[in-house]
Amino acid sequence: MQNYLITGANRGIGLELTRQLVTQGGALVFATCRAPERADNLNELARDNPGKVTVLQLDVNDESSIAAAVQAVSAAAASLDVLINNAGIFPKGDHASRGLGNLTSEALSELITTNAVSPLIVTQACRDLLQLAENPRVVMISSGLGSVQATRGGPYAYRMSKAAMNMAARVLAFDGAMAGITTITTHPGWVQTDMGGAGADITATDSAAGLLALISGLKSADNGRFFRYDGAELDW
Repeated sequence: MQNYLITGANRGIGLELTRQLVTQGGALVFATCRAPERADNLNELARDNPGKVTVLQLDVNDESSIAAAVQAVSAAAASLDVLINNAGIFPKGDHASRGLGNLTSEALSELITTNAVSPLIVTQACRDLLQLAENPRVVMISSGLGSVQATRGGPYAYRMSKAAMNMAARVLAFDGAMAGITTITTHPGWVQTDMGGAGADITATDSAAGLLALISGLKSADNGRFFRYDGAELDW
């Protein structure tokens, strides 16, 4: 039995990852979100699959909430095999409001905190449990927009936050290698979710399936690399 912790599991990619892990079998998923009482789809999935999904409250921007969730995992599982840092936000408003001339330090800070700082803090909190696993893996759900090689424009705050997340993952990969922890960064694709919109390229089903195939096949040599959901390697 593999133990997974997924942040932001109440909708979109996080919910679909949870659903597919349950369907595949062999996994206990600690599915976390900020407000479980409003996570109707996730709660239904847990009710229909007793012993396979545990729904936990975890606000990635609240360190006491993170600690409580990790404590709950520790009480239920001897180790943590896979941590998927999926929770994230996209800037509010239309394209113009996210561009130069309309930026605010508050909006920039909010995205960088949620999308880059918080996954690092969650990973830090899970480190001891990860080290107890035979083949521990940390997966950062980032974006191709976080690549500094991608020279097109885009929302400043989101691109900066994902670039910062990518750097955090690179440093985590270095620090975790001695403990046998494999850390990768992933681009899930432009996905048809609340964040990606209905006009996006791929479904959450296809994105999650690709990500899980990638995760299951990870080797220590993959530590510190940046992958697309279909396994193609991306430039930093």
